[in-house]
Order: sequence, then structure tokens, then C-alpha cells
Amino acid sequence: MNTATLYPVFIQIHHYLSWGVLLFALLAALRGWTGVIFTKRWNGTDVTLATLLTIFADLQLLTGVILYAALSPVTRSAFTDFGAAMSNPAIRFFAVEHIIVMVIAVVIIHIARGKARDAQFKARKHRISAVWYTIALALILTRVPWDKIFVA
Repeated sequence: MNTATLYPVFIQIHHYLSWGVLLFALLAALRGWTGVIFTKRWNGTDVTLATLLTIFADLQLLTGVILYAALSPVTRSAFTDFGAAMSNPAIRFFAVEHIIVMVIAVVIIHIARGKARDAQFKARKHRISAVWYTIALALILTRVPWDKIFVA
């Protein structure tokens, strides 16, 4: 298979995974905040949400890196003349802004999961989840290509 054949397949996978990342990030952050506000117990649902968020974020990152490094005509075009790409907001978005912010968000998701897992007290677990998953979700929301996400 050539890149022209694989590109639409990976774009679709990346598109569908994005909905999972958004859903699980929102649920994990909300679950963290409700745990903080209502002093709820940390339980299996919290662990499951953190795990699913991490899995979806990692798969999303993997497909994104494959698109970025090998399949995307946008990044291929950007790398041929990086100076010109930086002066074009649409190309700069995908060539620099989108990937950098999303990698940072995935790192934050991993940090949140690890810190929450290692915390001793339920209140601390929820506070860590609430704050870190909210930060990751906010970063993700700033760099989602909204004009493309609603296209099937």
C-alpha cells in the first residue's frame, strides 16, 4: 500500500479516536471534580476512566505521529519549505501547533494517571485527577481542528 491509500484510513482512525479521547478526558475530569466536591471514594470507575483515557490518548498519539511523519501531505508540504509553512496559519497549525500541544496533553494525561495511582488518600487522588485531566482537556480543546472533526 502506498501513502495515498493509507492516508485516508489513518485520518479516519485518528478522527474516531479523537472522540474517545474527548469523551474520556471529559468524564475523567468530571469524575475528579465530583470526587473533590462531594468527597467521594476513589473506586474502580475512576481507575477504568483513567485507563481508557490513557489508552485512547496513546492510540491517538500513535496514529497522529504516523500521519505526521509519514502520511500527511500537509506536513510533507510544510517540511519542503518550513519558512513558508510558518507564514501560513493552516499549515502551521498542523505542522507545529497541533502536534506539540497534543503531545504535551498526552504527557499530562500520563502524569495525572501516575500521580493519582500513587497518591495515598482518596481526596488527593480526586484532586490530582480533577486538575491534571482538566488541564489536558483544555489543551486538547484548544488544538482540535474543529472544522474537520465534524466531518465523518
